Order: sequence, then structure tokens, then C-alpha cells
Amino acid sequence: MTEPSSYLRYLPPVLWRDDPAPPEFSLGAALRIFEKVLTGIDDGVRLPHGDHDHPAITAAVDRLPELADPWRTPEPFLPWLASWLSLEFPALQGTGLWDEYQRRKATAEIAAIHRQRGLRAGLNRYLDLTAAGAVRPRVAIDDGSRLLAVVPRPGERVVPFSLQSQGPVINGSTVSAEGLIRPWAVAAAPDGTLFVGDAGVSASIPLPLKSRVWRLGPSGAYDLTEPPVRPLPLARDTLALTQVAGVALRPAAGGAAETLFILDRPGRLSSLAAPYLTSAPVTVANLTNGNIPFRPIAMTVDTNGDVLVLDRAGGAGTPNPPQIVTVAGSTVTRKPLKTVTEPLSLLVLPDRRLVIGDGTGTLVRVDRSGADWTETALLPPGNTLIAPTAVVRSTDTLFYVLDAGLRPFTPPGADPFVLTVAEPAVVRAVDLTTTPVRVRAVTEPGHLVFPTAMVAAGGRLVVCDPGQPEVPGIAPVWSRLQPSRFGVVLHFTDGRLPAEAKARTAVRRRVAAHIRTTVDQQKPAHTLWNLVSAI
Repeated sequence: MTEPSSYLRYLPPVLWRDDPAPPEFSLGAALRIFEKVLTGIDDGVRLPHGDHDHPAITAAVDRLPELADPWRTPEPFLPWLASWLSLEFPALQGTGLWDEYQRRKATAEIAAIHRQRGLRAGLNRYLDLTAAGAVRPRVAIDDGSRLLAVVPRPGERVVPFSLQSQGPVINGSTVSAEGLIRPWAVAAAPDGTLFVGDAGVSASIPLPLKSRVWRLGPSGAYDLTEPPVRPLPLARDTLALTQVAGVALRPAAGGAAETLFILDRPGRLSSLAAPYLTSAPVTVANLTNGNIPFRPIAMTVDTNGDVLVLDRAGGAGTPNPPQIVTVAGSTVTRKPLKTVTEPLSLLVLPDRRLVIGDGTGTLVRVDRSGADWTETALLPPGNTLIAPTAVVRSTDTLFYVLDAGLRPFTPPGADPFVLTVAEPAVVRAVDLTTTPVRVRAVTEPGHLVFPTAMVAAGGRLVVCDPGQPEVPGIAPVWSRLQPSRFGVVLHFTDGRLPAEAKARTAVRRRVAAHIRTTVDQQKPAHTLWNLVSAI
């Protein structure tokens, strides 16, 4: 191009009006060099600068504010920008945990998280940052929030709040007062009273703490003993339970009192009639079936008053598939299920049809109107539901589902912390009126650990969260027995880890080391904690 520089207009004409024409040297030609570097000239001439063309300096100046924006700053500037916020990126190259997106996300959110340092909410948000990379472990904090409540709001995600977190009082090896430890099942009375089945502690815990059934008021308050005031379980001295597997309430009808049914894992079904604190338990039936495995998953009361038990039995594909066990008086009948693979929850509808939550990620409706029951999947393959451990009916077309986020829910392999799917546990809403069926999260992730049961009571959903899953060699309930202690449960998704065993182990150890450092820095100062994962 032969046009003189546009910068001449800023100079007195006496300096340039007699400039010679190109190709003679002139002031306008000299100023083109400065104009090209400072503000740019579209003349097709490149200004190489490393592996790119050098932009005009004014363009770079205009972009200076972007350097302070973690989502727009050049990647090489990210460590510099993060250093302003006391954030150091972990040296986890090759793991995919802190890729460029993750570093930008951490830098953008860390200031707000620092304001919550020392609180569970802040620690939870900080750990959630580790779930954005390719590895994406599932990190859950078990702080002893045993019984939680959820009040759904249309179109919003809500935070569950603790309804009952008071556990036993322990002095050394002495239990001064009992309390809820690992709520596994729950039933609700019409007045909002809650009956909670407590799985207690495993035999590896050398403390005299038993599996109990607790009656709690609508606010979560315990029944109490006379002075000294202590939480009082139902039938404390007469109800012997190996481990509670389910509780179900039959309302008062036809002159019969309200009755609570309790099932333990070995198969003993007992009942307590109101008033519960003065009644003695009655053994209704023993549901074991010879040498056939009995693996009770859930229990409810049918609309006609019969007790229904969902039994996994030997499992899908075996001679003893999952089944529905019906207890009518002293008569026990069993009906095998045809399509349910990993049963996790059971709901009876007003029309006596059943809804079963299947660990394959669907809900199965069972029509019992004929001798040959009909099973219909309600959700399409590939929906977001993972492990429906409880189903609650809101309307004929709207259900709330407790999703534990783990598949398989009961891992059969040698490593229970590497699963096919490992996502945060949430409550989901399932809307059957849409095509395809809409499944959306109702609660914010990160507030549930290993939820097993849910019931509607008093306009809200009450969730049982027994916390860290029981794993041989790991004592999972110490965080439930010591108020100043909490657990951090770490699961990995199999498909996100390297295929080679040595590399998988190395990645998991690096991730665990980073989480340990994070928790030590961000946890409340007065607390102790342990990492629950087979690493």
C-alpha cells in the first residue's frame, strides 16, 4: 500500500504537505511503521511473534481487563491470577483432574469459597471443584446428618437440612445415652410422627449399641425417658433386632389400633401396636425361605393392610430372582419379578399397583390386577436416574425419587469404591406427563452420602442417610459416634480411570493425596476426619 500514515492528521501540515511521492522516503511512510505496531494497518503484512502474529499494541491494551477474568485470561496467566487468591494448582498432570477448565473454574470460585472456610458448606464447595476434570471422583462428606428434610420448590434446587443429628453419647467404652446412628428405613404417621429403623453399628465396633426403632416427632425430637432425660427407643428391652431392614405403618382401621411393622435382615417380621411405649412386640412371621437367600430391600403396607416386602433373593438371572413377599395375617406368599434386575425401593399406589425402583436406572410399574402380573418400565433408557433407593408419590404423574448415585448400589467386586457410575446423591422429580419423561434434580448435590429411604411427612420429604457404606476393614461409623469427627467418602467411576492397573492406582492415590491436603486446609479447626476409600 502507498497511502501515507493516518497519523499525519495529528501533525501540522507544514511538516508533511511537501512530502515526496513513493517510493521516496517521507514522513508519512515513516509513520506507517509506528501505526502498524501501535494501532494496526490492514495491509496484509504479517508481524511474526513466536508462533503467532503480533497484534496491535492498542488491541492488547484493550484486552488488559481480560487478564483478571479467570474465564478469559490466557492459559499461561492462570497460575499468576490464581496466586492473587492464594490458590495453587495441584501437580496432577496426566490425571485429568485439573485440566484447563478445572483451573479456570477453581480460580473463578475460590474467593467465594474462602469466605466459607471452616464451614461444612465451604469444604463441600471446595471438594466439589475436584469433580470437574476427566477423573471426576464422587466426594461426599459424612458429618453425621442422619435424618434430613427436603422441601421441594418448583424449578429450583434446594439444600436439605438436618432434622435429627443427635447420636449416642459415649465416654470411652461406656454408652451414657443411646441415639440414632445409621437410619436405614422410615415410615410416617398421618400426624407427621416418624418411625425410624436404625441399623446400628457393625460387630466390628466394640460398643453396646443395638439396632433400634425410634419414634420422632414432626420436628425430629426423640421420645425421652424420665430423669435422667435420654432418648428412648421403642420397646427398648423387648424388641431384639439383628439389623433393621424396613419399617412400615398400618393406619388404625376397623377398630384395630395403628400398627408398626419392623423387619430385620435375617427375616423376622415383628409388630408393635399403639401406644408404642407401653406395648410389647409380637412376632408376625419368619420370612426366611429355607436355603434360598433372603435379602430384604424395602417394606410397605398394602392398601388392604397386608405387608409387602421387596426381596432381592438370589438376584436377577438366578433360579431365585427378586420377588414380592406378601404377608396377610399368618399367610406368606411370594411372587417373582420378571424384569427387575437390582430392586432398591418399593411403593404401593392407591390403585394397588406397585412402583419398584431398579438400580439399572428406571422405575418399574407392576400391575397386580391378574394372576400374571404385568411389569412396565416408566423411564426410557439413558435417563439421569441412577440408584432409586426410595420413591414417593406426589400426584398420579409426579414422583419424588431418592437417587443414591451409585451403580451398582451393592458392589460385588473386590474394590467397592470403583463403580460403574458414581455421581452425587440427590432427590429427583420424575414427571410422567412429558415425552420423554422428565427427570430433574430437586436438591443440590453434595449433601447426601449413602441415602437409603425417604417418606413424605408434613409437606416435606424426610430422608434417611446412614452415611458411609459398610466395607470390610473400614470402620465407617466412627464419624457417627464422635461429634468432632467426620468422614470423607471417595468413589471413582471405572470408565474415567486408566485401563492399566498400575496407572489406575497411581491416579487414585494422587487424587486422594490432593483431597487430604484440601480437607486439612479447609476443615473446621476443632474436627478430626478420615478418608473412606480403599486406597
